[in-house]
Amino acid sequence: MKDCTEYQIYIGSLDSQLNAKLVSEDEFQEMIVHFFKRKEIAFSMYRAKGGFLQKNGNFVSENSVCINIIGAYDLDIVSLAKSLSMFMNQECSLVVKNIVKTEYC
Repeated sequence: MKDCTEYQIYIGSLDSQLNAKLVSEDEFQEMIVHFFKRKEIAFSMYRAKGGFLQKNGNFVSENSVCINIIGAYDLDIVSLAKSLSMFMNQECSLVVKNIVKTEYC
């Protein structure tokens, strides 16, 4: 097995201005697939439920998506996450970086 960098991007499904879902969960995921397909970046994703404190002090619970990108050493992951946040009209997204052991079998 070899060491690789894994990035996780957590992004919510509520519109940042309206605090409401504007598309279904399936449409939301299809938009994310389109975003990464256009950029030709390999990824996987899964649904999650999360909560966060907004800048105005309100606590919001929402459906989220976690996107995993493994072994993409040449990516500026923070810029990518910011672009994704703008594309999905989000206030922000969360980026996590881990070193993982991988092997394709």
